[in-house]
Amino acid sequence: MVTTYFYPAYLVIVFTLSLIFIPHKEYKEYLSYGFIVGGLGDMTVVGIFANLLHWMGFKNSGIFNVMGQNFLSPPCWTLSMMLFLYFLPRRCVFRYLYIFTFTAYSFGYGLLVHNSGLYDFYPWFYYIVSPLTFLGWWSFAAWLFLKTSPLAKIE
Repeated sequence: MVTTYFYPAYLVIVFTLSLIFIPHKEYKEYLSYGFIVGGLGDMTVVGIFANLLHWMGFKNSGIFNVMGQNFLSPPCWTLSMMLFLYFLPRRCVFRYLYIFTFTAYSFGYGLLVHNSGLYDFYPWFYYIVSPLTFLGWWSFAAWLFLKTSPLAKIE
């Protein structure tokens, strides 16, 4: 039961939060960044680490299994990235703390998905490579957004 509804429940929660917090007129831009850095980023990272290197992978995906990936993972990452970028602090000190917090959140979320029986990995991969991957991913997302989005300039 948990394995069937875990990703759909998370998707509904982050979608609802995105509708509540992100203003309608800015939603499309955040969706673009979320899709590019979050959704496509997830497919790239999973493609490399799961399908190419076989260091991790999804299991028990049921009807959501598509080419070794969970079909709902990219939309979850898209919406999570949208919320991350929307609440991204403007001050540098807080931004670093924010990025480290999201890195820890992603690491913990991965353990939760693993304990739910939806995800498996080599322990050395998850405890060494994964935090660095998450740190790089969130840092890149913040950097790209701050350098290219007009929304980052709005005070």
